[in-house]
Amino acid sequence: MGFQILDHVADVRLRAWGTCIQETFVQVTKGMWFLIFGESKIPALDQWLVEVNGIDLEDLLIGFLNEQLALFDIEGLAVSGIKEISIEASPDGDEFRLTSVVCGSHVSRLDVKPDLQVKAATFHDLELTPTEAWVTFDV
Repeated sequence: MGFQILDHVADVRLRAWGTCIQETFVQVTKGMWFLIFGESKIPALDQWLVEVNGIDLEDLLIGFLNEQLALFDIEGLAVSGIKEISIEASPDGDEFRLTSVVCGSHVSRLDVKPDLQVKAATFHDLELTPTEAWVTFDV
């Protein structure tokens, strides 16, 4: 389990891996927040619910990452970890739903500043298997 930051021409590319699809989503999340805050530790002072739907697992992953970025940009919430994560397919298999409890802190309560502005997770060169993901971020 883990993640790796890779060189990319104009953006930032991240490779993450886990033992299952949920753990892979967790590792991509850790990697994204590492891009934003580097080695700085974000305390787990608060927790909040994140829910997203997607037409497939790729759409679900990008939606999950971008929902976290929206919470960061709009509400000033920085994620330190994922407490719970559930991924379920609809009965007909036409849609996926992710429900997660993430923990972290409001940026206003932090002594650190972001190292990098991540604008969005993108579908560009996206690769996803249950145990590995390659995601490109627009910075």
